[in-house]
Amino acid sequence: MRSRVQKISLLVILCGWCCAAWADGGTVRLVEQHGSWRISVFTSPTPVRAGVVDVSVMVQDVDTSQPVQDVRVMVRTVQRGRADRAIEAIASSAAATNKLLQAALVELPESGTWEVDVICTRGSERSEVRFKLDAGESLPEWLSVWPWFTWPLGVVLLFGIHQRLVHRWQRSIGVRSKATHCDENYRRGRGGSQRTKESR
Repeated sequence: MRSRVQKISLLVILCGWCCAAWADGGTVRLVEQHGSWRISVFTSPTPVRAGVVDVSVMVQDVDTSQPVQDVRVMVRTVQRGRADRAIEAIASSAAATNKLLQAALVELPESGTWEVDVICTRGSERSEVRFKLDAGESLPEWLSVWPWFTWPLGVVLLFGIHQRLVHRWQRSIGVRSKATHCDENYRRGRGGSQRTKESR
């Protein structure tokens, strides 16, 4: 029973960790090395749909793998075949939950294929990476936010199961302890009666 309790506890912790991880980052779009930088780009939600898209960028030093925090990151999106429809946003660590990343919120006005450029600059250094996003039709507003309201229910449910298993385990320990105590009293009483008979 104790091992089951430990497994449920671990599951609760992992669920919380996954939810926290989901809140920042998302799907890996590319990881490329440019000069002394390694640039990783993530997007969320998954799948991408028309509406607000989080584009998160991590810039690392190639030699040390440490995040480079003083890089200016700009995200530019252009709908394929519509060069006049460019959307630009400056990424920042303030917009990211994970402070190792720089995030920008880009609103795609409609579905379709979008070219995304991520431009990283620091002084005279400049690197640019590109990838495409295929955005689907936007969802009704209530569907786009329901995961943020429902995931805590899963954590509460797992916590309830954990508490129930702990209670059952403690109760079984108490029953075994009581049974052992009664058995000892019985043996003591039986031994005392035998000694009384012998004395007679």
